[in-house]
Amino acid sequence: MIRRVISWKIFFLVGFLFLSSILMLISISHSDLVVGIREKSYVLMGLFPAVGFHLKTNVLKFIEDVHSSRRLREENKALKDQLAQLIFQEKNYYQRIISTNERLEKMLEFQQRQAHKLLPVEVVAYAPRNYFKIFFLGKGKKEGIEKEMVVVNAQGLVGRVIEVYPHQARVLAILDERSKVGVRNERTRDVAILQGKGKVCELKYLLTKASVKVGDEIVTSGLGGLFPKGILAGRISRVKKNPNRLFQEVEVIPSVDFGKLEELFLIKK
Repeated sequence: MIRRVISWKIFFLVGFLFLSSILMLISISHSDLVVGIREKSYVLMGLFPAVGFHLKTNVLKFIEDVHSSRRLREENKALKDQLAQLIFQEKNYYQRIISTNERLEKMLEFQQRQAHKLLPVEVVAYAPRNYFKIFFLGKGKKEGIEKEMVVVNAQGLVGRVIEVYPHQARVLAILDERSKVGVRNERTRDVAILQGKGKVCELKYLLTKASVKVGDEIVTSGLGGLFPKGILAGRISRVKKNPNRLFQEVEVIPSVDFGKLEELFLIKK
């Protein structure tokens, strides 16, 4: 093993001396060739720094472009998100503000026209089993609400308070079958009782000989003292007369849209 290592070292040393001798002979006999090779090697070695510099510059520029592109993508996404928010606000929030302002202006105008003292309230909930027939207000006994107070809005008669809690009140709408209101035909002055039928109302005890027609306005008569006189309750939508009966069948569409109740008024006694 040791002999083999020594033999390799001797072989390497002899080869190195032989190669050095050849190079020395070439440099002596062909000095121009050696100088040319040396010059070209210098030129080649001089190119390496330039190539390295350009390569470094290009790599740095590429990295900067990548960062810049990423930043632009992030800014673009942020701008798109902001634009989407503005579009959403324009289509929803701003339109809702405009709609609310218009509704409140009508309510304010209605309040200013009334001779009664009105207390503003808001609907906060509907009864699950009696939707639109029973609902709750966001004020109660602590805020001055009393039982049997009449509930109205700018469109007309809504109902009356049937139960009062510390900070809520329960309202029976005129659509409920238990609701009965003394009313009068605004055109003919005939009196009757307006009773709820679920989705519409009907006039009870209106004599067959009374002259009524579709489109007649029905207002509170004031009889009985509970509902003030002259509040619009609805308009006649269907009339059916039977000469053999004492009373005629008259259907009334409420003037109030019970599917859009929000701000209401209570008439103070």
